[in-house]
Amino acid sequence: MMAWVLAAMLLLPLLWLSAEFLAAFLPDGHQDAPAEAPAFAVLMPAHDEVWGIAAAVKATRAQLRPCDRLVVIADNCTDGTAAAARRAGAFVATRTNPGHRGKGFALDFGRDILSDDPPEIAIILDADCTPGPGALQRLAAIARQEKAAVQGLFLLTPPAEAGSLIGISTFAFKIRNLVRQRGLLRLSGSAVLQGTGMAFPWELLKDAPLASASLVEDLQLGLELFLGGHRVIFDEGASFTSSASSEAATVGQRTRWEHGQISTAIRYVPRLLRATLQRPAALPLALDVAVPPLSLLGMSVASGLLGLLVYGWQSGILMPLLALSLGCVLFAVSLLAVWSRWGKELLPARTLAQIPFYMLWKLPIYGRLLVRPQRDWLRTSREP
Repeated sequence: MMAWVLAAMLLLPLLWLSAEFLAAFLPDGHQDAPAEAPAFAVLMPAHDEVWGIAAAVKATRAQLRPCDRLVVIADNCTDGTAAAARRAGAFVATRTNPGHRGKGFALDFGRDILSDDPPEIAIILDADCTPGPGALQRLAAIARQEKAAVQGLFLLTPPAEAGSLIGISTFAFKIRNLVRQRGLLRLSGSAVLQGTGMAFPWELLKDAPLASASLVEDLQLGLELFLGGHRVIFDEGASFTSSASSEAATVGQRTRWEHGQISTAIRYVPRLLRATLQRPAALPLALDVAVPPLSLLGMSVASGLLGLLVYGWQSGILMPLLALSLGCVLFAVSLLAVWSRWGKELLPARTLAQIPFYMLWKLPIYGRLLVRPQRDWLRTSREP
């Protein structure tokens, strides 16, 4: 019985990921965004972003019309972020509250500023993020048309000199932010929020729970909206990019994301499963949130296969091992199909052999989760 329980616990995320990967190849059936976009305001939280804030402000302002606004929230900054943003042409509000640090508190502060003259649509954009052509107006138009939160396509671009570990990390990011979002939307009709390139009708944002110290405040916000009866839509036609971090900074960034993802899953999966009784679409969302980070899943599956092999050799019962092995084959085939369509430019075939070393590279992240999980929000370094 314990062997079957172990096999089932590992099989479920493998089968769900395979389903998302395969569903990602299906057409979405969505219509093009309306030609006219409503007036919108962009909220750009920024903490010590002096070196990149001017470029982000200029790229954003290039897509604004006279009826649109940009508000930069210089949050607990210790550098010249506010001055640099003002020189680039942004309206800047400064916030100083060391006891409440994090993006969620900055967004709550920015929402209070907008509430004096609320826009029809509010868009959240990180200070290191560049919107693609027409992305802001497209998001605003779809948010009004669908009366829902809209998550655009957010991807990382690795520097030319990036090593294989950063390439693998960037591909894993693309799986999460493009492939799984496509698959989840097709399987459930909803998606998850991913931090930047997000649009909200004001009526939806004005009461949303923004003020939070969560390490993944975006994921938490999307789940709260869903549990409140709202939808999150994924639209890959509105694209946003940010430069991938260095290897050292990526470790810190991944620590925050993955520790936050795991703690959020522990808190929200039971709530989503209970919500399934009234809203069946909650089940696919629960399955998606319950999937651990891919490297952690890979390590767990490898350990599970080894344990089931030893158990089968001693007991002669091989069916649990066979079932998990077949699940691994299905996952590998679907992942190879995903790489063939969306990963070749990021991850050449010759670097695929580096994936086990990438998993070992991330071992300290999961070791720290056991002994000292990260709880405080920390800004990711932008240094090369």
